[in-house]
Amino acid sequence: MTTTGRSLLRRLAVIWLCLCCAILAGCGSGQTNTGASATTAAAPAPSSTIPADAPVLEVTGPKGTISYTLEQLKAMPATEGYGGMKSSTGRITPPALMKGVAVKDLFGDVGGLTEDDAVGIIAKDGYEMTVSYSQIAAGDFLTYDMVTGAENEVEGPLQLVVTYEMDGQALDPDSWGTLRLCIVGPQKDQVTDGHWWVKWVTKLRTKPIEREWSLLLTGDITEEMDRAAFETGAAIGCHGREWKDAHGDTWTGVALYLLCGRVDDDNPHTGPAYNRELANAGYEVELLATDGATTVVNSATMYYNKDLIVAYKLNGSALPEEYWPLRLVGEGITDEQSIGKISEIRLLLPQP
Repeated sequence: MTTTGRSLLRRLAVIWLCLCCAILAGCGSGQTNTGASATTAAAPAPSSTIPADAPVLEVTGPKGTISYTLEQLKAMPATEGYGGMKSSTGRITPPALMKGVAVKDLFGDVGGLTEDDAVGIIAKDGYEMTVSYSQIAAGDFLTYDMVTGAENEVEGPLQLVVTYEMDGQALDPDSWGTLRLCIVGPQKDQVTDGHWWVKWVTKLRTKPIEREWSLLLTGDITEEMDRAAFETGAAIGCHGREWKDAHGDTWTGVALYLLCGRVDDDNPHTGPAYNRELANAGYEVELLATDGATTVVNSATMYYNKDLIVAYKLNGSALPEEYWPLRLVGEGITDEQSIGKISEIRLLLPQP
């Protein structure tokens, strides 16, 4: 082959690799992973036109359901503010000017919201994120510095908004969704966790309030994963996995090895985050429950075992009290190892 031919093949290979990486970077309908860290991301240009009479959002509350077209949403009182995202890998998308309708305002014609309500934000692919009344009414979200990514405190109130414009441009209905959930404030001084930024939003519905919980992951590094972050990763189409037991019940969650991969070394989520070399060398994983129960799983048992999961749903609903919030289920373990009420996963890694 000529030198020119080899050079062309190398260039094509690089292009193909970049395309593959871009495809694998996305996950579900939550946060968008982006490498942008210095300049505000520009809104993608819309690639299709939505008919003026086509409903784009369905809102269900105590007094029924109302469907809105995009033009009807634009006719409602608008909320504008600056919002940006911090992804699970620490990537920051700096604040942009977002415009839409505040979530609390969308429930005005269907009975409003009370302190006993939570709201399910549902995407077109069925993914659902739950937000609390305090998050909607008081903007109760963690904020981070837009440069360093460190937690910060901001003075202006935050608002949860169903957004239809960014920097004065319509959102791309194909990649962003016609509507996207955003958290905005009056100043360009903060970003928020990307898992709240649900894209392709099509429905809002009131639901019983969900108790908050967290999962502590300890290994080479430590991470405290909150309910929202776990639910984002557990979405079907992201890292979510379903397993059916001998009774025909369906459990939904995340494979144990993937959770361990977040803390088995200093690479929590980028590329092949699961450290295969370390797993092959052998270590044990201890799972601890709030009732004092513990169990240990060997790295060989969980090695790429997609059917050994930490479940948060049973037959589509939150786990019953005896297992809530998380239970280990699946292939390769005994009934005695299938403990519930899990609050911590501890990797017992070999000492260097």
